[in-house]
Amino acid sequence: MTDQTENGPESAGTADEVDLIAAERVIFFSDAVVAIAITLLALGLPVPKGSDNTAVWQSLNAGRDAYIAFLISFIVIGAHWRTHNRLFRPVARLDATTIGLNLVWLLMIIITPYATRILAGNGGFGVRFSLYAAIQVVTLVTFWLMSRHIRNGGLLPPGTPARVSAADDVFVLALAGAFAISIPIAFIPAVGQRVYLIWVAAVIVLRWVRRAQRWTGHDPSR
Repeated sequence: MTDQTENGPESAGTADEVDLIAAERVIFFSDAVVAIAITLLALGLPVPKGSDNTAVWQSLNAGRDAYIAFLISFIVIGAHWRTHNRLFRPVARLDATTIGLNLVWLLMIIITPYATRILAGNGGFGVRFSLYAAIQVVTLVTFWLMSRHIRNGGLLPPGTPARVSAADDVFVLALAGAFAISIPIAFIPAVGQRVYLIWVAAVIVLRWVRRAQRWTGHDPSR
């Protein structure tokens, strides 16, 4: 009886350690996939050609859309990784639902370089833009589902505050909405590539609103 009683806490401690190691493996794997995705972005950049300075400058100018798309995707993937890192940092164990959602999130991250090359192509901007925006919508919604499941599914150690709060969830969903709204607007000829400004404006406005809520004490996460 004494041995069983003594082995109980040891068994529980071993199980917790195994769960923690398994969670860390998933997190390390996710970080590696994000790093690969960012590397693929750089590998897809066009190399300028030319036999003299003028030709090289002209070649660089011809590839400006690809360079702009690269910068956009670098910022987008970096932002996705930052929120993913904040969400998973206190996680001590994972379940099948979280792992499945995380794989969908990683799928969207790893195909973003492919979508970036499509976005930088010539002609059919509405379709190219819509494909890229749709991938970001799926990425954000998947992250939102993971965030809610981790916070409400008992995957955090007792007493550990979630680093991604309800206010952050609202931010993620609103940003997903901005990406979704930009899709039909991209097909308006008069708008053209200025549709990117919707994404920029959405981020600026949402960050301002969230800071204003914190300053006034109306932060939903409190």
